[in-house]
Amino acid sequence: MNLPATFVINMERDQKRREAMRARLDAINLPFEFFSAVDGRTLSINDCAHYDGAKRRRFFGRDMTPGEVGCLLSHRGIYERMIRDNLKHALILEDDVMFEADFPDVLRALLKSPIKWNMIRFLGCEKIYNLGQRKIVPLTENYWLARIPGTHGGAHAYLLTLDTARILMAHSARSWLPIDTLHGRCWETGLESLVVHPAPLMPDEAAGSTIEDARFDKTRHLEGLDALLYPLRRFRFKLGEGISKRWIYFSSWFRDKRARTNTGAEQP
Repeated sequence: MNLPATFVINMERDQKRREAMRARLDAINLPFEFFSAVDGRTLSINDCAHYDGAKRRRFFGRDMTPGEVGCLLSHRGIYERMIRDNLKHALILEDDVMFEADFPDVLRALLKSPIKWNMIRFLGCEKIYNLGQRKIVPLTENYWLARIPGTHGGAHAYLLTLDTARILMAHSARSWLPIDTLHGRCWETGLESLVVHPAPLMPDEAAGSTIEDARFDKTRHLEGLDALLYPLRRFRFKLGEGISKRWIYFSSWFRDKRARTNTGAEQP
């Protein structure tokens, strides 16, 4: 079975990261092409047509960083490419990923799996799975297709379908969330988003991030009525998110059980 089209998001100036990714992908015989990232440092985010700063500040008290907006636009660029070239599937990688040698086998197993999915997120941090997971069916001798609760971040590696690219294009047309956060909000997008466990890849922690991460910045940039209403808005946001992600996880139990039964998979 053919492997999916593979894109590595990379800023052209980051030649060291580029060459490291080239070596890693060549080592596992995975064909790919580099996709030039949008440099957030060149953006005036409040003039960006795809960024809804007002809504972002309403629920987070501050803007996304220019790097986060640049990252969003980079991923959107690949969705546009998929639609333009009618690519049935695509593997999207950021330039800080390390792979297990059998990663291509996992990709092949996913493409021929009888389980319907829209997106497979390769989340390499083991503590994510320790918070809870539901194994659905085996993919290979070493890996399972699984579901996790929550909206864990991380867009360093994922596989998606052409229809999913169209859906994500629509949901990010005027976005107030980083791209990895959007990936986890399945109650909004309607996407069947699953994971592979154990993860057949992991982010290279030593490489560091090329974008400023706003998750740890708690500074608020609000005035007047917005500052007064922020605690209520934030509470509503967190409550709604908490209820929604748990509903998605628990409401899929029967569907996942049926999939195990139909495929003859033993209960893990």
